Amino acid sequence: MAVTRIILVGSALAAFRDAVTMPIIAFILLAIFFLGLIYQLFSENISIIGILSIFSIIIYFSGHLLIGGYNGMSLALFIFGILFIVIGLTMTGGFTFMTGIVLLLASILLVSGNLILSFLYFLIIVLLAILEWVIFVKNKKRKIPFLNRLILTDATDAESGYTSFDDRSYLLGETAVTVTPLRPSGTIRYDDQRIDAVAEGSYIAGNVRVKVIHVEGTRVVVRPMED
Repeated sequence: MAVTRIILVGSALAAFRDAVTMPIIAFILLAIFFLGLIYQLFSENISIIGILSIFSIIIYFSGHLLIGGYNGMSLALFIFGILFIVIGLTMTGGFTFMTGIVLLLASILLVSGNLILSFLYFLIIVLLAILEWVIFVKNKKRKIPFLNRLILTDATDAESGYTSFDDRSYLLGETAVTVTPLRPSGTIRYDDQRIDAVAEGSYIAGNVRVKVIHVEGTRVVVRPMED
């Protein structure tokens, strides 16, 4: 009975191996993986298509390992590649994700045993992937969500409500009173603020009404008000 089970399991594995390693099936599995991965990149959350893409590459890799040319390096690259892709999509972002893609590509090339056929697969899949990318970017105007964790998209200009901490351009044209003599630098009072300022000339006495005539960053230039 045990021997029969072993024979049945062996036959099932052999049938699985033969099916997965058929050129057309291998191509379909790889296409599902890479095209599904691109779809997942444009999704806010993990989708069914993203999960199917991971399963397709697992099936592809499992079938090729059963051929008998077991390669520990290719298996290690595969495991780390999948791990990095998942972490990149869900947590860290682009660098980890791209590292996973490179590791996975290396593992596929090692386990396939046919570099020319693998290259042909990748060439066709790249063309399909470019087409899919164009459809998402051009027609649907969609963005890659995980890139938002890497790229600052908010504007930090004045129109967006941001101002420099030391921006004193609002003082230009305003009047103030010197708190200390300006020789040529000193302190002026504008409303309830004490502000460092520089005299237009060489000296302005204390308690003199002045006008702000120039502001450059934190440098405030004043001149005495005419009576």
